[in-house]
Amino acid sequence: MGATFELISIGPELPDHPGSVSTASIHLPGSETRHWRSGNTTLQEEILPTIGGTVYCYDFQVEQPIQAHVKVNESFIQLYHMMEITGKGKLTQQGSAIDFALLNRRGVYLYTPTDHYTVQLEKGRYLVYGFCFDPEVQIGKNSQLKTILKPLLDAYYHHGPHLVASIPFRAEENTRAKHLEIFEMLQEGKSSQAICFSKCLDDVFEISIKKLIPTFEMHHPSRIFIDSAREMIVQHFATKDEDITIKQIAFSLHCYKDYLNRLHTRHYGINFINYKQEIRLEKAKRLLEQDEKVAYVAICCGFKDQTSFCRFFKREMNVTPFAYQKVYSIKNQK
Repeated sequence: MGATFELISIGPELPDHPGSVSTASIHLPGSETRHWRSGNTTLQEEILPTIGGTVYCYDFQVEQPIQAHVKVNESFIQLYHMMEITGKGKLTQQGSAIDFALLNRRGVYLYTPTDHYTVQLEKGRYLVYGFCFDPEVQIGKNSQLKTILKPLLDAYYHHGPHLVASIPFRAEENTRAKHLEIFEMLQEGKSSQAICFSKCLDDVFEISIKKLIPTFEMHHPSRIFIDSAREMIVQHFATKDEDITIKQIAFSLHCYKDYLNRLHTRHYGINFINYKQEIRLEKAKRLLEQDEKVAYVAICCGFKDQTSFCRFFKREMNVTPFAYQKVYSIKNQK
């Protein structure tokens, strides 16, 4: 299933831009990409057709309020995941008075009938992943899913005139209690609400948004920043026989060392100091395995003397450099 919607216009006008709109631009492998830019206001559109449906990503950086007009050419059901919303946004279906607020870190299912829509965005950043699908293709003969998605399916099969939105849920939290609450509402005949049950999350959310989260993380500006700091560590120990401090790296990147530590922990689970020690240790092990003298290895890895190096190595590896070298040599001879 290809994309069933198109971006008609943006006001104030954003002219087409030939390349990435920023160094942090996200690219979905195999996708069609378009960029718009005017001053500091930018927009990137990524469309990736898949067997199950169409995955898309919109990345807006808005410096003044704008409106984007979208035309839906064929009705479909979609899942939105608001990865990052730092301003206020609103989606309006022009054929009805129903508005849908864009909320940070929220997911929502929508039935999107053929119509014209307006997206109003105030100043801020908007990173939205979506997955639109034909329920016959995505759900197939799964009767349980058909029951769960009944309000959306009813609107879809009977060409309902309104945009039907689910109660927003936080994808990172346990939603079971909310699911049960919504199911009870449906049993009471309040089927105007769309729904989001665990089974939907397992089957639909997993094949769409969850697979894109690593891509988002890899291209997030803070991930790009901390990866450049990691590369400085690797290059330093590959080319120089001296230590480098986190403070030195932070200074060259115009930030504080505590910021580097927090950022590295956020993306990699360990602080930046520990990562530096890992790279330093790997260099030491490699030199020891080449049968270099321990005193020489200590100098090459930036230690002030052999004693401090041995203390570091024993703490990290639970053996002395001499013992490590001996064990490696014996293994190599076998």
